Amino acid sequence: MKFLQSFTALGLILAPYASAITVAEITGNKYLSPLSRSAFTNLTGLVTAKGPNGLWIRSTTPDKIDETSESVYVFSRTVGSNLTAGDIITLDGNVTEYRSSNDYLYLTEVTTPRNVRVVSRGSPVQPVVLGARTSGIIGSRDVSPPTKQYSGLDNGDVFGVPNNVSRISQVNPILDPSKYGMDFWESLSGELVQIKGVTALGRQANSFGDQWVYGNWPVTGQNSRGGLTVTDRDSNPETIIVGSPLD
Repeated sequence: MKFLQSFTALGLILAPYASAITVAEITGNKYLSPLSRSAFTNLTGLVTAKGPNGLWIRSTTPDKIDETSESVYVFSRTVGSNLTAGDIITLDGNVTEYRSSNDYLYLTEVTTPRNVRVVSRGSPVQPVVLGARTSGIIGSRDVSPPTKQYSGLDNGDVFGVPNNVSRISQVNPILDPSKYGMDFWESLSGELVQIKGVTALGRQANSFGDQWVYGNWPVTGQNSRGGLTVTDRDSNPETIIVGSPLD
């Protein structure tokens, strides 16, 4: 990967510039991208899904590192109008960290996509099956979430660190997806996944109809009602909230 400084007749473009980049180089092995606020060229990815405000792409050359997500969201209301799932594309753009509230984690995105080119169409789009082992889609890794510890910043107890003194966005730790639940889900950020054997946990999570669930993977804290009980040093990080599923 090459980092260049770009000049124009009007002066210096201050943003770093990355050439021939991969998705994993954008997402990195931490919560915040090492290339945040950088421009790049020649990113190649498989379109896995489309939404009203953008699309998701997955690397065609996964790096086999568990800590790096192989998918990223491309924010644009117009760039995907002539694209569909199964297209392999290349594009230039910027790397941005976005969140709608200070209470949320940042989402690493590609913004201002440009020079979008279709390399091929009709490639198969396979979801990553949670609770199983992948077979090359995003490298070979176990995609079963940890069942007890939430984050490496809470000393093993999600309730033991009051007043948000260990803010992820400030510390930006290296991910450990085999040990910490929040790191596990971050390592799959932007990924197209499938949950088998879904069990809903309690009532809807909010007024939008989102629902906490777990799937066909090991869990802890099961109670007589079929739910999971949060206990000291077991925050049930193996659960996930489902918003609008694609199927």
